[in-house]
Amino acid sequence: MKKKLYYTVEKVVSSDGETLDGNKNVTVYDIVENSPKLFFMLDLELSDNTQDEIQEYLDDNGYGDKDFEFIQL
Repeated sequence: MKKKLYYTVEKVVSSDGETLDGNKNVTVYDIVENSPKLFFMLDLELSDNTQDEIQEYLDDNGYGDKDFEFIQL
């Protein structure tokens, strides 16, 4: 069974009048004792694939051998 992780995405967009540029802040939560607990946060470019970046973070931090399901809130 895959462990569920929940995440939110907050887009931070700026414009200089000619181009649109921005980032997104991704907050990942785990559910512990029926309550959401902050697991980690990522600052990404808007063009980054959010779920791929979450998986990469998990792989780089010792969670690569576990199966996760990502659910956007």
